[in-house]
Amino acid sequence: MSSLPGKAPAVKLPPQVESGRELLVEELGRLLTIEETLAKLVLPKLLLEVEDQDLKQVVQAHLGETRAHVGNLKEAFLALGEMPAGRPAYGLDGLRTEHEASAPRVALGVRGLVHCAAAMGTEHYELNAYESAIRLADALGAGDVGGLLRANLEQEISALEKLGTQADRLAQAAVDERTAA
Repeated sequence: MSSLPGKAPAVKLPPQVESGRELLVEELGRLLTIEETLAKLVLPKLLLEVEDQDLKQVVQAHLGETRAHVGNLKEAFLALGEMPAGRPAYGLDGLRTEHEASAPRVALGVRGLVHCAAAMGTEHYELNAYESAIRLADALGAGDVGGLLRANLEQEISALEKLGTQADRLAQAAVDERTAA
């Protein structure tokens, strides 16, 4: 047996998460990491990179919402009698890496669309995480936790819709610019 990534460990380890409640705490931790990373690193950096003012306004508004999401997630932990603690969010790491690798290769005139697409990808990732955690909270009868998560989910859905509107506008502008050249 090997200790290399992707290989089976030499010794079988017992599962670290053994109950639905423990899984919910793990999911909340992943969501906390996602929202804190977005609020502290990703969205502020994106605001510096985005030149399109309409897109910048959408990102700025969602940054404020994202900061509130962190508070809701911490409340959800406390409602379960747990201390808030982040967990790895490998999907977000992948989305960040992809955006950071692709954006510089795109001309400035159409880069706003790449930024918008990256933000939309992150929203889809968040929607998946929230929907999963809500279902688990509901199954556990943790209505207060589900309510906090639903509040965040509603804002994520709204942000995705706003980003979609921006993506449509930026895509059309990219096409119009290319055909005019």
